[in-house]
Amino acid sequence: MTDAEKPVDVRGLQRLNDELTETVQQQQTTIEQLRAELVLYRNKLFGQSSERHIEDDSQLHLFDLGTEQADGEAEEKQQDTPKKTRRRKPKSEKIPEHLPREVIEADVPKKDRVCPCCGDPMPVIGTDISERVDLVPAKLFVWEIRRHKRACGKCKETVAQVPAGDEPGGLTTPVPGSDYGFGVYTQIIVGKFADHLPLYRGEDIFARAGMFIPRNTQFGMLANLAPLVSPLIELTRSRLVSGQVLGVDDTTVRMQDPSLPGKMRTARFWLYRGRDDHPYNVFDFTESRGRDGPASFLSDFRGHAVVDAYGVHDGVYLGARDRILAACCHSHVRRKFVEAKPNDPVAAAQALAFYRGLYDIEDRARELSAEDRLSLRRSESVSIMSDLRQWLLEKGSDLRVLPKSSLGKAVRYALNQWQELEVFLSHGEIPIDNNETESELRRLTIGRQNWLFVGSRRGGEVAVTMYSLVASAARHHLDVWAYVDDCLRKLASGSTDYDAMLPDVWRESNPGAIRPYRDAEQKARRLTTQQRRTRRRETRVA
Repeated sequence: MTDAEKPVDVRGLQRLNDELTETVQQQQTTIEQLRAELVLYRNKLFGQSSERHIEDDSQLHLFDLGTEQADGEAEEKQQDTPKKTRRRKPKSEKIPEHLPREVIEADVPKKDRVCPCCGDPMPVIGTDISERVDLVPAKLFVWEIRRHKRACGKCKETVAQVPAGDEPGGLTTPVPGSDYGFGVYTQIIVGKFADHLPLYRGEDIFARAGMFIPRNTQFGMLANLAPLVSPLIELTRSRLVSGQVLGVDDTTVRMQDPSLPGKMRTARFWLYRGRDDHPYNVFDFTESRGRDGPASFLSDFRGHAVVDAYGVHDGVYLGARDRILAACCHSHVRRKFVEAKPNDPVAAAQALAFYRGLYDIEDRARELSAEDRLSLRRSESVSIMSDLRQWLLEKGSDLRVLPKSSLGKAVRYALNQWQELEVFLSHGEIPIDNNETESELRRLTIGRQNWLFVGSRRGGEVAVTMYSLVASAARHHLDVWAYVDDCLRKLASGSTDYDAMLPDVWRESNPGAIRPYRDAEQKARRLTTQQRRTRRRETRVA
């Protein structure tokens, strides 16, 4: 069949046209920005440094306008200006009823409570109530536990006393013998691993509350608490690896090494994220990017791991090809072609047009079941992937595409793991990319910008235990403080009902600890994305 006899792919041409149009618009915007920067730099280099105003015929002379013209424009502007209306508070800004109230009684003085006309006292006929939210900084307080001893006055042999930890009200600390209670431990965990505050800032926070707690003491508290939390995290890990699909991603962290005074080593934090059937985030820490870390963590896993190219060649396979299969992330491939846009905009636009079609299909398949999603992929995505592979092969054999160019690297990157890139076409449960795992890993990378490094291997292991506890709770939009505090109290009391402490189960039994604004924010973000893609598809069809 000659090229003239081949059927015309109208949808593919439309996607290519859209991508080229968008590329031209982006380049035009970039050109205008560069022109503006060029003018600015020229003025900086060759223009006058004085800020005195220089008359320029090309500028409008506002204050040279005639009086009548200025007055007329002012009247016209006044007429066009809409009247300001008082903005009503949306429902989300209403003051919650559960907050405690401190009532301020504001009544007129006694001398003004008598009517000046008839002299009779004036009763209260109504009350105007206004509310405003205020804040009292956190305050430390001390549990002074007095365990009284009782003894027989005659034989002086029998002594009775309430055992430590059995006081009325239950335990006051998660670690026996500790000087600090549950609230202090919870504050350290939430502050560092949820609010991204390094421990030295925790020193200032506790100092404002009335007591200085050194950072090394805070780390020691976390290290003593890690064994208590570990059984819950181990259950989370076992549930995670019992699924058939999970996402894997890693990021670097600097680690102090006593054998290298004044220098740092590069260690790794790994995130293993389960799908919706096992909705947990579990972190791991290794001193390198070698195979040993993932091999140990995934020793019981059988299924597909969504990874980047490293995971295919040197990571999650780990010699267990019959047990762990890789599914590569298309977002990484697409990102390579976005990076190639400045050097070869037309070829990059062609590749991005294929991905525009693939992601439009995934957008429509988001709310479908795994079976329906797989059916849609087979009917529409397979043909696009076939065309994309043919295009990649053509570009790979094109002598004009240099191997070391950004486009050549993007083409080679895609072809080197094409088999793993096609896996999502055969399984409806496997996502097209690993973006959700990358987003969850960002919780750690945001904190890393503040605390900068870990002090030792032990510090990394403690950190991943606490991150696993906090990140899974945040994923379910829970009040992290309430969740961590409740888990610590149950674990310290000897409870082994770890299932009830899993964040998805805990959410069902504690609806008051759910952050509804996070649920609404997530739904609104997804809806906005879907509406944008729907409008784009409708415009293309029209």
